[in-house]
Amino acid sequence: MDQPMRFICLTAAFLLTVTACSERAAPVAETAQNGPFTPGNEGIDLSHHNGRVNWDALSSAPLDFVYLKATEGRDWKDTRFQENWLAASERGWHVGAYHFYLLCRNGAAQAENFIQSVEVREGTLPPAVDLEYAHNCAPDGSKEAVRAEIRAFLDALETEYGAPPVLYTTPDFHRDWLAGHFPGHPVWMRSLSGPPDGEVLIWQYSMKGQVPGVDGFVDLNRVPGTP
Repeated sequence: MDQPMRFICLTAAFLLTVTACSERAAPVAETAQNGPFTPGNEGIDLSHHNGRVNWDALSSAPLDFVYLKATEGRDWKDTRFQENWLAASERGWHVGAYHFYLLCRNGAAQAENFIQSVEVREGTLPPAVDLEYAHNCAPDGSKEAVRAEIRAFLDALETEYGAPPVLYTTPDFHRDWLAGHFPGHPVWMRSLSGPPDGEVLIWQYSMKGQVPGVDGFVDLNRVPGTP
């Protein structure tokens, strides 16, 4: 980090209140009345797969937040992340970063890769971690051992950024690996056939959205609930 900053952390509920927790201020989700996670708000997530983004054109879309892929595994860094992060931040977007977690890699090392890539800034969205079967590697160890590595990753990010990371996942992965094991972490659920079961912070409802400024399909996300 270039300089120390004041951090605040989110409560477990995450959407409605912000609680002071240390001498620095964390990336926060603002209140449900005026922040990026207001019920009904829309967002997208982007990575190098989406190519170069025309951010001026994208700014005309009726979107409220964007998550950008930063890292994957222990050493891979998204080649578009820094460019996208700077462009989105300069235009006043609610912006956050996410990491694609590999089940066959050490959790602490993956956390270090993310932390090296994502500078802590006040007002950004909480970090997110992509936990799913697609494009992943075979777990290196028992479920208990792999969950311990995931927990080490999450703890490292929460310590660094002052907010519990958001868990992006799918219904089957959530059922098999996450349910009942990581309380306090908001869930970002991919559910393409309809609203997800249970309480979630973000619902990814499409993988084939189209928005100005981005060629091809993008993931579309919504904050559940009535505005």
